[in-house]
Amino acid sequence: MGVVSVVACKTYDPGAVRGALEAVLAPIGGMGRFVQPGMRVLVKPNLLAPLPPERAVTTHPTVVRAVAEMVQEAGGEVWIGDSPAGPVGNPESLWRRTGMTEVAAATGARLVPFDGVEWRRLRGQDYFIARPVFAADLVITLPKLKTHTLTLYTGAVKNLFGAIPGTRKREVHYRAPAVPEFSQALADVLDLVRPGLAIMDGVIGQEGNGPGAGGTPRVYGCLAASADPVALDTVLSRAMGCRPGEVLHLREAAARGLGVGDPEAIEVLGDQRVLNFGPVRLPVIQRLLRMPLPGWLTTPLRRVARLRPRLTAPADCVGCGHCAGACPRGAVILNRTPRFRLDRCVGCMCCAEVCPQGVIAPYRGRLARLLGLE
Repeated sequence: MGVVSVVACKTYDPGAVRGALEAVLAPIGGMGRFVQPGMRVLVKPNLLAPLPPERAVTTHPTVVRAVAEMVQEAGGEVWIGDSPAGPVGNPESLWRRTGMTEVAAATGARLVPFDGVEWRRLRGQDYFIARPVFAADLVITLPKLKTHTLTLYTGAVKNLFGAIPGTRKREVHYRAPAVPEFSQALADVLDLVRPGLAIMDGVIGQEGNGPGAGGTPRVYGCLAASADPVALDTVLSRAMGCRPGEVLHLREAAARGLGVGDPEAIEVLGDQRVLNFGPVRLPVIQRLLRMPLPGWLTTPLRRVARLRPRLTAPADCVGCGHCAGACPRGAVILNRTPRFRLDRCVGCMCCAEVCPQGVIAPYRGRLARLLGLE
């Protein structure tokens, strides 16, 4: 049976966050259950893009700081590391704009860039994982509660995709363009990284076309924790309105025995009323992209059903080029504003994820709408 602990936390006031963090960890053994003196602990927040905390895209620095302090009090050495979805010319801007520079200054934690990699091969696929992930004695995945235009939901498991540095993520999207294949890749990364603890920043997250600047901030008012990231994500994705089995990477991970994905086999500790989020606006569900299809149907149907990117506010585009840098198929051509080569696009929506202005949004082609493929 999986165990997930939840508590209410409605503000990022440091005292409130620290108290809620202590309360959410206590039922599962406290930080001391996971951290032994002398351990090197990699705290892996979601730092999707160099955006300020108020955009609700990245794990809030107050939560990261409270986790770092508790790790240190248990005797651990804290490393903070992540790699954003797209290229970042100056890593210092990522640390500074997401608030991690202040966290490191206040706690003495070490900011670890994800540049060097170690090669691993799993199920016949090559993965290049950031070296600090394997150098650490314990990995704590510290995600943000958000929706995701491709995977529907992003949490403790999806957060680990950041262990693949920078534009090497494009290699995975290139070979696994559809949701079922990409979900298998996410389960592979979970299998390789094996975090020992997952803590969800659900104080303020996102709904709609997350997980980047195109998502809409949403108050969820909670923290959640578990030794099982699959169980944690199963509970929270259900609270957001996802149906059982609908988040494919969780279904895949549970089928491989990497965690508990059956809601009936998960014990939720704490006041479960915390999880009464009410209606949450989820991204458009790409059901055809999520189904196993016969080979002869796969290519034409997925081509028709996939989401496509479009620029919603050209005047607000700053021409930063992040969208072109993140695209796995070279489908974004940048002049002053991006132009999309839809014949190359695989519908991964990485361009929308990394757009700092949130002006790239998904839409369906006319044929898909006529066929009712919603």
